Amino acid sequence: MYACSMRRLLHLINDVSLGWMLAALSLTILLFATGYWVAAQSGDLVFGHDESLRPSFGDAVYFSIVTISSLGYGDIRPEGWARVLVSLEVIVGLAFLGVLVAKISSVKQDYILERMYTQAVDAKLEKFIRELEEQRNLYRITSQMLVDGEIDPELTTTFRRDAPGATFFSLFRQLIDDVSDLMFFEARNRALFGRVDDSRIDSIYDAIRGVLRRTLQLWQQEPQTACDLVLCGNAEDIASICDTAERLARLGRKESHNPVIIEICDAIIGLAADIKTQVLPEL
Repeated sequence: MYACSMRRLLHLINDVSLGWMLAALSLTILLFATGYWVAAQSGDLVFGHDESLRPSFGDAVYFSIVTISSLGYGDIRPEGWARVLVSLEVIVGLAFLGVLVAKISSVKQDYILERMYTQAVDAKLEKFIRELEEQRNLYRITSQMLVDGEIDPELTTTFRRDAPGATFFSLFRQLIDDVSDLMFFEARNRALFGRVDDSRIDSIYDAIRGVLRRTLQLWQQEPQTACDLVLCGNAEDIASICDTAERLARLGRKESHNPVIIEICDAIIGLAADIKTQVLPEL
């Protein structure tokens, strides 16, 4: 229970900006200064050199600043109940200054950690971009050569379900699932959109759009040939690819403020819907 409360307190402190902390410090100084001014009116806050003079509100503010910073010049001193107020402000000041120092240190540490984390995410995205581009090019070139009759269908098992080993669609399905896991995780932690270079995210979405667009083009140009040589037997994987692509596109539309990315996401959603309605029912 205690540990949980402390974690909540630390998270709260970490979330508060330096500006708000300085504002809180200023307000604390003024609140205590008001108390000291009241004490001065009753004779419980006096000048050290002349007790007959009553400190003004400006003197009370000065005394509050000296007290919260633990300087204690002694030119103004508390009497009676004002000592309790001084003791309380000293404790508050020490705690506040400790938190302020920790906050200033954590700002630099957070920056360093964020840079390291962003670089790690960037490296993962770069790896996925290479793999997605390789798969898109393989799909485009191999499918076109098969449809044009430039390759004997018996010489390649890229799309054949009856051959041992994974097909292009099953491999791409696994790849896009991995991409989806990474992007949704990083988006939930606010470490993707707005943190990673938009060109990386653009490349991810563009590669996915390319695969979906090629699938629809194959079907619209030569449906029977495309079915026999490329698509038939792969309906389950193609449906899964469309579902994952749609989820990623909706994530991009929601989280990104880049019009280029939003445009690609809209295209992905449209392509996935067309494949589901035009292609999948026939496979």
